[in-house]
Amino acid sequence: MKSVVQDWLSTIYLQQQSAVLTCLRGCDGYHNNDLSKKLVKKIRSLALNCVKNAKSDFISNDISLDEVQLISKDCDKYPVHFYMHLVFACEVIGYKHPDKNVRNFFYESYCILVKALHLNIETEEECDERLKD
Repeated sequence: MKSVVQDWLSTIYLQQQSAVLTCLRGCDGYHNNDLSKKLVKKIRSLALNCVKNAKSDFISNDISLDEVQLISKDCDKYPVHFYMHLVFACEVIGYKHPDKNVRNFFYESYCILVKALHLNIETEEECDERLKD
């Protein structure tokens, strides 16, 4: 049977899978055109298999690092809980996605989002240690 979740997620720790999956919902109360929702849509495109009859605006690859930078500059407008879901999902994808270009984009996104909070960037080993089964 097919799964709605992409195969690559089953190759990483369960807590890392959860970090990606908990980011699939956009921040409540923000317009669909909010840049954070564009990033969530890109994450959905990497975590989920497109389901027949799915809304075309539910999944998208249309966001740039410049737009991620704008999200980070405006990080105070988002609930910290939501923002941290973005941070952790970007981190896991940035370290674990099988496509190098995707990893690079999300690692850079992770670094941008973390620096906006004046936090240290975790290494992949630290991420593995913190988010292992």
